[in-house]
Amino acid sequence: MSDDQHTAPSKVVYPGDELRTPVNVLAPDQRNFYFGATSIEVLYQQIEQCSLSPRVPDYIIIQFDTARNLFLHALYVYRFYVVAESQVLAALELAIRECIGDKVLTAFQKELKSNGVHFSKGLRLYLEYLARHKLMQNEDFPIWHRRNRIAAEEAYRDKIFKLMEEQGLEEYQLDESEIDESAFDEEWDYVQILCETLPKIRNIHSHGSTMLHNQVLLSFVNISIIINKMFERTAVEKQ
Repeated sequence: MSDDQHTAPSKVVYPGDELRTPVNVLAPDQRNFYFGATSIEVLYQQIEQCSLSPRVPDYIIIQFDTARNLFLHALYVYRFYVVAESQVLAALELAIRECIGDKVLTAFQKELKSNGVHFSKGLRLYLEYLARHKLMQNEDFPIWHRRNRIAAEEAYRDKIFKLMEEQGLEEYQLDESEIDESAFDEEWDYVQILCETLPKIRNIHSHGSTMLHNQVLLSFVNISIIINKMFERTAVEKQ
């Protein structure tokens, strides 16, 4: 058998995964085009809605905007999406620690421990503090207000899939008017979902991961809301 037959098949390496050169540093990463991110203007329209209020200290806004800039530069390096999400989660943890204070958070940790609830110092504990002190609430988040619509859309899709299977249909024209949102009243504690999921995402990034995706905009939306509402409500309390 020749040496050529022993050679492993070459792997596809995207230009965005290699060190860029001065010649191609601003060449768009083609993977973006699969998802409609065809220009910097498209990404800017998505990320500029996620901003922090003037109540937030400048040094936290800088960390947050570092994450937003990484999101923009993901047009050129697709892997920057997950780096941007990691950075915005770090900005969230910094913001909570700075707004609430280490002493208060440590006292809260001891209070939970005395009641049999054990959280190590970190984002999970910090979010739990915000939740229990009503510094973030379900009503703050647009997705929570859409919960009944989301449930109705899922039920409608399930109904159509079942109908197509039963009748042997190859296609079905979806009709928005057939989606009955009024039939749903979902009890959905989105704050608790965020308390559980955001720290898990943070840990995945912190401990190293080969995960690759561009679905990070929701994290930016939620984190900007959490930070803004936290500083707004603590300012009111101090007055």
